[in-house]
Amino acid sequence: MTQSKFSSFIRIAIIVVSLTYLFLCLLGGLEVSYTLQSSVVHFFIGLAILLVLRHLLLLTSAWIETSSPPAMWPEKNDWQPLVSIIIPAYNEEEVIEPSLKSLLNIEYAHYEIIMVDDGSTDNTVGIVKHIVRHNNPRMIPTQVIAQGNGGKANALNTGLIHASGDFVLCVDSDSRIFPDSLQKGLRHFKNKRIAAVAGNIIVANENNLITRFQQLEYLLSQNFIRRGLSLFGVVTVIPGPIGLFRKSALSEAHGYDEDKQLFAEDADLTVRLLALGWHISSDKNMKAATEAPDTINSILRQRYRWKRGIYQVLHKNFFDLITAPGHRYTLIAMMLALEGFLFEILGFGVTLFMLSNIILLGEVKLIVGWLILLLVLDMLTLLQAAGPYQFLKWLPLLTLQKLTYTLALQTWSVLALLDEWRSSNMSWDKVERTGTLRNGRTS
Repeated sequence: MTQSKFSSFIRIAIIVVSLTYLFLCLLGGLEVSYTLQSSVVHFFIGLAILLVLRHLLLLTSAWIETSSPPAMWPEKNDWQPLVSIIIPAYNEEEVIEPSLKSLLNIEYAHYEIIMVDDGSTDNTVGIVKHIVRHNNPRMIPTQVIAQGNGGKANALNTGLIHASGDFVLCVDSDSRIFPDSLQKGLRHFKNKRIAAVAGNIIVANENNLITRFQQLEYLLSQNFIRRGLSLFGVVTVIPGPIGLFRKSALSEAHGYDEDKQLFAEDADLTVRLLALGWHISSDKNMKAATEAPDTINSILRQRYRWKRGIYQVLHKNFFDLITAPGHRYTLIAMMLALEGFLFEILGFGVTLFMLSNIILLGEVKLIVGWLILLLVLDMLTLLQAAGPYQFLKWLPLLTLQKLTYTLALQTWSVLALLDEWRSSNMSWDKVERTGTLRNGRTS
């Protein structure tokens, strides 16, 4: 079977299985025959057990990963490789100042900054040049490269062409890098198999319920999953706000894919690096604070694009992974499918099944038991990810987030899957900047 035929088969299979599955979810709440009803209930109990086991596996691996003694930072002047920091920007005058200043204040001696302006029509370049002239007491080498609007991936590849370092830190222009992040990330590269290190994302603007939900989501989901997969060297997404790469690995992967219809260029690069045999780690202490969407409309648009992008990456790379020699590539393909698609659809379906039982049959025991189980798992995750103090801070929001925000995003993921299957048009939606990165979190 050719790759194109296989991809078409996978696309059709996913949508058929998903629709059948969601139909069964609704069927669980109908008064059908006892045998069928019993079979459906047992089916969803089995799925619930699968989801719980997956969560416990991630929780255990994340605990082992964070409990392991950290790699020792080399003695001063023992290993100080040149690091090239690339920051692509397009109309970022509201956030570029705190972002660039954070890069100029990194606690490391041997690095350069390459800012690639991707055809901005505002004062982004002017602000950058002013900061470099007047707020750069350490005289950190900084290049400002202006180009026409070619997209983020193209801007990152332009930066790679001009990068002199053996290691490359790629950051978003709406993110503020913590001073010790570079040192924390570099220590992983003593392992010659490591191609990249994924950073830990923190929401800078916790100024309303939407952004606080996002910070809780990072703790319970995205950062947590990366930490769990890091133990096995199979982190499947290096986040755009902060990712540290071995330059030779980027060259081997031919950089970022510049296809403007690909909406998750960071995930695509990550998977291609894994497919080449490299390992990818994460570090909870390599931190970046980012300005998150602060309205319902903006967060749904962003997550829709993210999910469409993940489905694209799965569709694009799955065939190459499962046909590559070696069990590790099959494992990576399965992890990409499970974490990028299957578990989220399964979680949404189980919740839909529980709700249909309440609405149509008046059965509340299942949904109450399921929610209690989810909350207990989230509490354990929160305690592991955030520590006792942050645990107490976020605990009151857990139930509200699970019943509103999480369910809304799961629904949006299903819509994104349907639209991706239909190949409906989609464009890049730039999140409106508010400038709150200036006064956001620093810890």
